[in-house]
Amino acid sequence: MEPYCWIPISLADKVVFSGDHKQLPPTIKSQEAAKKGLQNTLFEKAIAMNSGTLLNTQYRMNEVIMSFSSRMFYDNLLIADASVAHETVFPNDNPIEFIDTAGCAFYESTESETKSLFNKDEANILSKHLDLYLQQIDIEKINSIAVISPYKAQIEILKQSISGILPSNFDKKISVNTIDSFQGQERDIVYISLVRSNDKNEIGFLNDLRRMNVAMTRAKRKLIIIGDSATISSNGFYNSFLDYINEINAYRSAYEFM
Repeated sequence: MEPYCWIPISLADKVVFSGDHKQLPPTIKSQEAAKKGLQNTLFEKAIAMNSGTLLNTQYRMNEVIMSFSSRMFYDNLLIADASVAHETVFPNDNPIEFIDTAGCAFYESTESETKSLFNKDEANILSKHLDLYLQQIDIEKINSIAVISPYKAQIEILKQSISGILPSNFDKKISVNTIDSFQGQERDIVYISLVRSNDKNEIGFLNDLRRMNVAMTRAKRKLIIIGDSATISSNGFYNSFLDYINEINAYRSAYEFM
């Protein structure tokens, strides 16, 4: 799209770009085009020339959910508006939980045809947590829940796993999709299934930190992340995340749900 944009831009006296280059960029299917400059978006090029203005007040999420992303991507400058800063699903509920599958031998698998990854045991833990959590809350006051993952194969497993636990007529309130498909959306409660669990500490799609910035900032009042700390901690970003989890007392072991 960039070449098409330059035509109207060339006719303007002033151009204002708005966006977030810290989240997922457009998909580039041509490696040749990427090498010749399209790998960096027009917005990123504008930011490189002029640091721009940060709109630092956000109106979506609880400040505890916001803080890690603010720290890692936005120089700790984001502010949660008072209307959302302390919003939780119910009083004294921690806005974030990390459920750690380390030591559970919940290893990832590969789908034979698509080669996409999935983790059935992790999906089962997620569905058990969701089942218990729905019993604690007033579901009439919850408008939306999302379950997201970087891997399409895991999405299919998750759909099967949670289908039998949802209250009647609740299926319209819950969506299950990939992180990439979820950019720009928001939900009251968001579950993230990280999938990766292996002895080689390979984390694949999780290396794209912009993808994780998208994932971690979709929740308004509650964010639950399920993953293997032993695998993801090979990356400094996730080490910092685990430190943050300990800082806010949000750590839980998957053994609690087995």
